[in-house]
Amino acid sequence: MDERFEDQREQFERALARLHEVLRENETGIVRDALIQRFEFTFEMTWRCLHRYLATKGERVAQQAWAVLPVAFQSQLIDDADVWDQLRECRNLTSHTYKEALAVQVAAFVRGPGVAAFDRLSARLSQP
Repeated sequence: MDERFEDQREQFERALARLHEVLRENETGIVRDALIQRFEFTFEMTWRCLHRYLATKGERVAQQAWAVLPVAFQSQLIDDADVWDQLRECRNLTSHTYKEALAVQVAAFVRGPGVAAFDRLSARLSQP
């Protein structure tokens, strides 16, 4: 596989591992903020990794999450388009504003379907 893809995949895996670290903590305001920050970084590394993977397969896709995710779904790299749309929406909302109620809602989503989607992608990208 392409060396640049492997580098990007390793960055995604490191970001996901850091997200898992904070997920093991009891939620407080500070832990929630750390969770959201690590989620945002994991999401960024995810779509960049997907973009690099798709490029190695000859796909030409714009280098933005909104363009990469549908192609990744069509290529069966990601398996639940609705969850990934929610992940993208959560990332956009949390990186541009801070509202306590929104932070609680996003943290709950990341702790459930969000991290599960990242984990499924990690397993898929680790397969030969």
